[in-house]
Amino acid sequence: MNSFWLYLIHQALFGGIAAAGFGVLFNCPPAMLVECFASGAVALAVRTSTQSAGLSLPEAAFFAALTVAVIERVLQHYQSKRGSILAVVGCIPMVPGSLAADGLTNLFLMLNAREGEDVVAAAHGMKNLLMVAITLAAIGTALAIPRLIYPRAGRDQVATE
Repeated sequence: MNSFWLYLIHQALFGGIAAAGFGVLFNCPPAMLVECFASGAVALAVRTSTQSAGLSLPEAAFFAALTVAVIERVLQHYQSKRGSILAVVGCIPMVPGSLAADGLTNLFLMLNAREGEDVVAAAHGMKNLLMVAITLAAIGTALAIPRLIYPRAGRDQVATE
């Protein structure tokens, strides 16, 4: 097997495990944990594939979240008052935590630096924090698009009184 395929399987497997773990944290029924696993596996597989095709992290996360949200919207046999829980737990493992930690660390270095020191670290930290913010905005936007395009009667419509 090619090393890309091994990497893709690795990402999908651990993305699925993380999503199933978040499903447990969100108190999903045990029968739903398999779907949580599949949601995370699909999200990380799509993100990894699109990043290897040359897209940036926010772009890849957007397309992965959109894919998971569309699949969840079409299949939707577990939907109840919980909303799109499958899409959300599938996308949580895509949150770039290491970039956020690196950005905050460099930001704290900047706050404690003397004049003229650690300017490069501060710029790198700001870049990382901006990448995290844009990635989170891309994931949130992609999760909302299927509900805006195809609302289910009664569930997604706001009551007007």
